[in-house]
Amino acid sequence: MTRSKPRPRVNRKNLIIRRVSTYLRTLDHLQAKGVGIMSSRDFEKIEGVTQSLVRRDLAEFGTFGVRGVGYHVSELRDQLAHVLGLDRRRNVVLIGAGGFGSVLIHSESFTKRNLEVVQIFDQDPAHIGGSIEGIPVHDMAALEQELDAARIDLAIVAVAPPEVQGVIDRLGRLGVRGALYFASRAVTAPGNMVVLNMDITVELGLLTYLLG
Repeated sequence: MTRSKPRPRVNRKNLIIRRVSTYLRTLDHLQAKGVGIMSSRDFEKIEGVTQSLVRRDLAEFGTFGVRGVGYHVSELRDQLAHVLGLDRRRNVVLIGAGGFGSVLIHSESFTKRNLEVVQIFDQDPAHIGGSIEGIPVHDMAALEQELDAARIDLAIVAVAPPEVQGVIDRLGRLGVRGALYFASRAVTAPGNMVVLNMDITVELGLLTYLLG
């Protein structure tokens, strides 16, 4: 009889953080619409999570809301932004100026989350020497000379999958503490870095599963 391999443990805290991020997104939307008060039931309707799960998630980080009243949208929005470390500006270096990288820098999500791209690097001669939103595009070959690592909080790496590991290694040696990359392969994170992956193939797998 063949034993099935044990399923890898899911990091519970990471799942909670992901849900709290969606709650913050909902609060941003409601705040923009002028909504003042909301309840756990509203979260349930909008995000499809149970009221009890919302309350348990929020309880991980403190006491929020008023019993019998609900949550003040603007107050809870600011509290969750603080929990997620998004209540202060984060300087970002973008590695990869074309295609997906260009889409990211023009996204409103950056400004809403206090993320500001302050440096851009690319290896394509068509981009090097140009600028995006007034930010010069530097040659990737000069990363060690041009990157102002002391003022960079995190990197967004939008390069071809075979190049990701090399870029992460270089950023780690320069002292960058965090990076998000987009590739369907794992990389080895330097000991001084937190590295996360956004893999579209995983999300597509979930989508096709739900479609049946």
